Parts: sequence; structure tokens; C-alpha cells
Amino acid sequence: MKIITDGYNMALPHGTGVATYGRAFLRAVRGLGHESHLLFGEETSQASRSLTPLGRELRKIADFVRAPLGFHPARADGVLAVERDRYPPVDAVWNRSRLFRAAKGAFRRTGRFTPVHIPGIDIAHWTYPLPLFVRGARNIYTIHDLVPLLFPAMVKNGVEEYRNICAAIARRGEHIVTVSECSRRDIIAMFDVAEEQVTNSYQPFDPADTATLPPDPVLDRWKLVDKGYFLFFGAIEPKKNVGRLLDAYLRSGVNTPLLVVAAGGWGCEAERRRLEALARDPLSGVILQDYLPRKALVELIRRARATLFPSLYEGFGLPVLESMALGTAVVASDVSALPEIVGKAGLLVDPQSIDSISQAIRLIDGDPDGRRDREREGLEQAGRFSPEQYQARIANLFARLS
Repeated sequence: MKIITDGYNMALPHGTGVATYGRAFLRAVRGLGHESHLLFGEETSQASRSLTPLGRELRKIADFVRAPLGFHPARADGVLAVERDRYPPVDAVWNRSRLFRAAKGAFRRTGRFTPVHIPGIDIAHWTYPLPLFVRGARNIYTIHDLVPLLFPAMVKNGVEEYRNICAAIARRGEHIVTVSECSRRDIIAMFDVAEEQVTNSYQPFDPADTATLPPDPVLDRWKLVDKGYFLFFGAIEPKKNVGRLLDAYLRSGVNTPLLVVAAGGWGCEAERRRLEALARDPLSGVILQDYLPRKALVELIRRARATLFPSLYEGFGLPVLESMALGTAVVASDVSALPEIVGKAGLLVDPQSIDSISQAIRLIDGDPDGRRDREREGLEQAGRFSPEQYQARIANLFARLS
């Protein structure tokens, strides 16, 4: 079969968990012997990127007029500015300038999905809810979670658009893929879709992808030692619960430093200011670092005493899977998808309880033998989300769709 996947998130310079998911899907497609195609919506000329405000407005109007008829992407192998290391090898790359923006603009005004014309495609996989479909193909859409709809205060913007696109996918009867049983239950309940319409594929992580990364001297800059610090990594945003994490860490009284790798974020200005103030205090034990390259982050995960992830809600929880797969113990929330991802391998806490988080920090800090047991159990648990297991689930999905 010929299978096309969108590069909506893979084009982003710093990547996202959705980009990681898309790359894993492309590798599974190739591993199953299918032909893999990748679709971008990138600007390809300097002239188009430097239009005047009037020129940009006229282009939007032209895209809107064109959208009902659909767009015809062109082959773009080796032409795009998107770096090759952001996606695995594929059989063909396609691009249509501003494709995703144009489709979203048309959907806001009309509530309709925009057709894409690429001949011979059997399955189109949209790794994020996008108002697009490939005409003549079986279209499947991944809805990773319903956090924007269940907890709108936890997201920055776009709640109504997200709701409307997800609802339209459900009404169209398109097949939906998600990444946990928790999210699957949420989707079925919120949009009243048949159970057989929603497949949980989980999300894989392959530690072999990191095996060729050379050691990074990242610990040296803070004079940290192997297994001698706690780690939190992720965006500083409301659902990550960073305020309670800091309270719990300080209340725990442990001497082990807490390294926070803050990859962007929004809506948590107070937590950010507090983090910066604690990082300036040499007695706090808190170290703050902004976004790090993948190589450095992997080294930090692998060598941490434990990853602390008391999130208020996750549709999957890739940081805990990455940590377990790299041999690091985890402390995670006992809500949403995290218990099914962590299984019995990690310490589960009540994310609303500072005492619960604090007790777990003290326990994992003061019990080296128990921590090593959790590292070993984490490696075993992570095997449930291996590329091989994921590929088998995707093969079953394709069999049901054919």
C-alpha cells in the first residue's frame, strides 16, 4: 500500500511529542513493507516569505477560494528546507505551500475539510486533528488526547477549533487512532463514536535511537554526578504541575539537586519567576535550564536518579516512557494515562497532594536498592511500547482498514 503521513509537527525546529509519534509511524510503515510518503505545507521561496501585508492577505483569499476544490501538492524530494534528521527515510516527499494554514482558515469559515489530490494513495494518516483529507484514500486521524476540551484552562488557545475539528472527524465516520486506553475512553464518550471506530496504538520509544549518540559532557556544567540529581523535563505549562513539584521537592528536605529542563511553555509566569529565583539561590538545590539539544537531554535522562513527572493530566506521557526505556526510575501521577504507561514500575502519586509527591521523592532518594529495582522494572515495562510491539499494532490496524 501507499501510505502518506503529514509533516505538520515534523517541520517544527524543536519538535514535539507528536513529531516523535509521526516518525515512529513512518518507520513502522517502512518496516511493514509499505510505501511511505510524507506531506509538508512549507514555504519554498524567499519571495513568498517576504510578501507585503497586502500580498499576504491576497494570498489568504486565493487559498480560501481554492480550498473547496482542493490542493495539488508537488513532489519536493530534496527541495524543502526541513532538515532530514527531523524525519526518517521515506519513498516520496510532497509539499504544498501553506497547506495546513489554508485548510485551517477554510475550516474556520466553512466547517468543511479541504481535499488533497495525490494519486494512488491508499491510506492518509493525519498525526494531529487537521481539517484535510486525501481524496480517494482511507483517511485516519490521530487524536492524542482531549486535554483542550476536558481542561480548557490547561491549554493556551484554539480550544473551540480543536473541538470542532475533532467533532467533524467523528461525524465524518473517519477512523480515529489514539495513544492510550484513557484517551480512547475519553474520545468514545465525548463524541459518541462506536468503539470499533477508535484504535489505541500506544506510542513507541526505541532506546536504540539514542545508542549512537556520543556521551555529552552536559553534567559538567552543573558539577552533577551520575544518578546524583532528580530531573523534570518538559514545557512549563498548567498541566505539568510545576508549582506543586517545587513545593514537594523543597518540603522533602533531600540534598539531591533538582534539575528542571524547561522547554518553553506558557501561562505559568509565577512558576517561571519562582524557578528563576530558586535557581539563583545556591542553597535551594534547584537548577534551571532552557531547551537542550536531543543528545544532551538523553544524557540527562539516562543519568538521573529519577524523573519526576506529577502531571495533572496526560493522554500518554512520553517523558515517563523515555525515562523507563533509558533505565531511569520515575515518579508519576496516578491519574489519566500515566498509570497504564508506568504500570507497576514507578512510584505513583496524587498530583494534587504536595505531601504525596514529597513522600515519593524522599522514598526514591533514600532507598538505592528499591530504586534499582524500579529501574529494572521500568526497562521491562518499556518493552511493552517497543517499536516491534507498535509495528504489530499498526499492522492490525491496516488489516482492519483494508
